[in-house]
Amino acid sequence: MDDVSEPVRKSLSVAEGSISYIAWPRQAQGLHFAHANGFNAQTYATLLAPLADSFSIVASDLRGHGHTELPTPPGFAQRWQIFADDLTGALQCFFSEPVLLAGHSMGAIASLMVAASHPELVRALVLIEPVFVPPVIGERPVPDIAERAAKRRAIFPSQAAMQDAYVGRGAFKGWPDAVLRDYIEGGTRATSDGQIALSCEPRVEAEDFRSSPVAAYEHASRINCPVTLIRGDGPGSTCGAEEAAAFVARKPDTRLITVSGASHFLPMEYPDIVRRHILAHAGTNT
Repeated sequence: MDDVSEPVRKSLSVAEGSISYIAWPRQAQGLHFAHANGFNAQTYATLLAPLADSFSIVASDLRGHGHTELPTPPGFAQRWQIFADDLTGALQCFFSEPVLLAGHSMGAIASLMVAASHPELVRALVLIEPVFVPPVIGERPVPDIAERAAKRRAIFPSQAAMQDAYVGRGAFKGWPDAVLRDYIEGGTRATSDGQIALSCEPRVEAEDFRSSPVAAYEHASRINCPVTLIRGDGPGSTCGAEEAAAFVARKPDTRLITVSGASHFLPMEYPDIVRRHILAHAGTNT
């Protein structure tokens, strides 16, 4: 895991626009990484770069995020099916053989949905803090996390000003500086007046939260490939013990890893653990 080279950024043209992605192309087995809601592929660059000795890596910006340019009309994110559909099409272009799909949060669910509906594309899954909304929660009013997302500040004078505003605060508390910089560089665009704006508009992030599928762990019963499920038991985890158990009940050979004290931002807090479990799937179909 000595390769920490910079990824290349590329764009895939599709019928509705373009999918932006970063890649570490190698003559090796394929790995695709899908990011969380409100984030972008580059956020995970420091997590993924050391894996480039073992995998040919692609990490794409999901619809409404990063540098991807695809429409996001009202209602586009319902039950997150559009993200799975986009990912399916992208995988068919990126890779010629089944690949390891890894993802965080919303990206984990999109990856899970692809594996359930297109098993021929996927040889293994690593799900990191997937959003397993239990049915009782799904019947309640929209969680205030969506309302907070809708009110996020979207415009800053510069990337440096955004970094100063975020470092050590809120969701970014405990993030390494390099990861926060990558999040900002990969998730902002220049405005006409010389400022910068979040590429994932607050309305899009809020809609994604409101559109979370309920009981997504039920897809486990249709998964044929090996699965590693990594969850935290700390603040803000979106994969509770009961929901993880429900997943394992439907997919008994799942490798369930609970990281003590980890929050929903487990990949930022414990990247070595995540890498170790991704590498466990290198060169094997088990």
